Amino acid sequence: MKTTKTPEKSVSAEIKHFLAIFDFELERRKIPAFRGAVIKKVGQENTLFHNHLGEQFRYGYPLIQYKMIRRNPAILCINRGTEEIVKFFEKMDWSLVIHGEKVETDIRHITFDYFMCGLSSSQVQYSILNWFALNEQNYEKFAAMKKDEDKTEFLRRILTGNMLSFAKGVGWNVDGQIKVEIPRLPNHRLLSFKRYQMAGFSLEFSANMILPNFIGLGKSVSRGFGSIKRI
Repeated sequence: MKTTKTPEKSVSAEIKHFLAIFDFELERRKIPAFRGAVIKKVGQENTLFHNHLGEQFRYGYPLIQYKMIRRNPAILCINRGTEEIVKFFEKMDWSLVIHGEKVETDIRHITFDYFMCGLSSSQVQYSILNWFALNEQNYEKFAAMKKDEDKTEFLRRILTGNMLSFAKGVGWNVDGQIKVEIPRLPNHRLLSFKRYQMAGFSLEFSANMILPNFIGLGKSVSRGFGSIKRI
């Protein structure tokens, strides 16, 4: 039986980080359609673009994520995803069919670099947009809580877990304690996801982790939810 070796613990980890922002505007609700158009362009056989293995879901942090940055769709790639994205850009034709409409595309902005994720001696301030923190079971627990501080602590623990999931997904076995602070209970609103309505939070938080802009935390990060940005 093949076993996966757990990486040694470390306070930092270097990742490859690629971001391409396209030159056309798109409504945020159409990001799943943008994702579907890119997947169709590269082909279903390229797993990291859609995170499925046949009919089964590929469990693991998505290494290719589809975003909205200001009004433009974007693709964020991490580690092995930075190699897979070549399968899109090597196409002679970058046009995409989104909701039946053909869109001629070009790249407005592109970056590739190595980013050092790490633990910090001081708290770093972030914002997170449309964070899907709660599944159905957790939402019932959250809604039943009477005190704001209990709800805030519940979200803090979930966000800490999401950050650890990111670290694991990029091969970083964190050596140290993650400290996350949410200053106040954030408001939430119902967001449409597939055929469901889910509670989405947008808030500011701080953590003793240095993370790259635009990575996703929580659920459905491949579809643009839960994107963070350093303040």
